Amino acid sequence: MTNKEAPSVLPKPLGNYARWRQSGNTIYVAGVSARMPDGSIVGVQRHADGRVEFDVPTQTRRVLRNIEAILSEAGASLADCIDLTCYLVDQKDFTAFNATWAEFFGEHQPPARTTVVVRGLPHPDMVVEIKAVACIA
Repeated sequence: MTNKEAPSVLPKPLGNYARWRQSGNTIYVAGVSARMPDGSIVGVQRHADGRVEFDVPTQTRRVLRNIEAILSEAGASLADCIDLTCYLVDQKDFTAFNATWAEFFGEHQPPARTTVVVRGLPHPDMVVEIKAVACIA
């Protein structure tokens, strides 16, 4: 098994865990959020009246770009993904999530995917998280 440090374009993990691990030709990517290297989370708009709006497409794009960066350091790409588990905080976000997903994976041989609606994620501003498995030749 191998494990490498993430490049500075990625945020530090929120806990003591590997960002990714490799066993043979398979790469396992830990759950990835829309966090930026400075720790901020994209796709969140706070209003003066206290309302908070979440931009699911923006968060989804950032999550997938973060996964892309992690896979790149492992010598892989999104095209090598074989299975992804996706977590959404609100089932109403599924349509927007699915449309954004298609920007990255399209119709031609997309990976297997399971989408789960959860009560919450590690930070209240996170509304999308994705865990990936990729296989390289």
